[in-house]
This record gives sequence, C-alpha cells and structure tokens, in this order.
Amino acid sequence: MTGLERNADIVHMATYAPLFAHVEGWQWRPDLIWYDNLRSMRTVSWHVQQLYGEYKGENVLTLTMGGSPVEGVDGQSGLFASAVKDGNKVYVKVANTSEEEQSICLNFKGLKKKDPGLKAVRRIVLKSDDLYADNTLDAPCAIVPVEAAFTGSGKTLEAQVPALSFTIFILER
Repeated sequence: MTGLERNADIVHMATYAPLFAHVEGWQWRPDLIWYDNLRSMRTVSWHVQQLYGEYKGENVLTLTMGGSPVEGVDGQSGLFASAVKDGNKVYVKVANTSEEEQSICLNFKGLKKKDPGLKAVRRIVLKSDDLYADNTLDAPCAIVPVEAAFTGSGKTLEAQVPALSFTIFILER
C-alpha cells in the first residue's frame, strides 16, 4: 500500500479482492472479511486498508532513507513507508516487516528557517508478536489498531516502530 500511495499520480484507483469468505467455503486466504452463518470478523489486512482510507492526504510528500524511497531495499531494514499531507496534517505510514523494533528519524527538510516544524499529535499501531496471528470468528479483535503516545515537535522527530507492525504517525503544523 505504501507503494500505491507514493505513486498516487500514476495509480488512480486500487481494489482488494476477494472481499468476503465463508469459513466453510473458500478458495484462498487473502479475503478481508470472514463470516459464518451468525458472525463476521475483519482481518488485519482489512484494518490496514481502512487506515489507509481514513488517513489519506491531498498531496504525496517525498520520503526517503539513505537517498532512496523507503521501499524495503538493502540498507532499509525491512521498512516500507509513505507520507501525505492533508491540510495542516501530515500522515507518515510505516510498515516494519523485520522482527526487530526500528528507530526512525523524521526530518522535515524544505521548511523555512523561522518555521517551527511539525507537532506530533498521536500514532496508531497495528501489530502482533506472532507473525502468523490473525483475527478469528472466536477472537475478532485479537489484532486491532491501537492509539499510542507520540510527542515532540520541531523539524526533526525521533520515533520507534515496533517489529512486525504497521504504524501511522499523525503530525500537525
């Protein structure tokens, strides 16, 4: 999804299929919503899709690490990221595919000298300690987005990205 967002000038629409699967009659596992005759539940993938939709921006911002887009290439330690601006808010989305917590530095270049930078508002984290865990009909909320503290302000902000997680940093001007 970070690649789709980084290339929003080229990718105008995207869809996820298949969407629904009955627990007793399915063909493959990437479905977003599972159900039986009485219950339904959203997968972790559904939550990621929903977060991208809720925290979309009007303008894509350049986001690099070591001079390259953050797309998991060598030297980026399994990180994938994108950033968008929506009015006075900036949303930085980071997927950490490694089994290690990562320290990141958000450095906002291009701001005027007198510009105080951005203020950290909050972050939303979607993670599990078990790589193979997912929500089930018996535990539909096992893995859900959780708001976490994120403070600081300025032209540079330090943050931690948990292992095997998807995190959205919400910043304001």
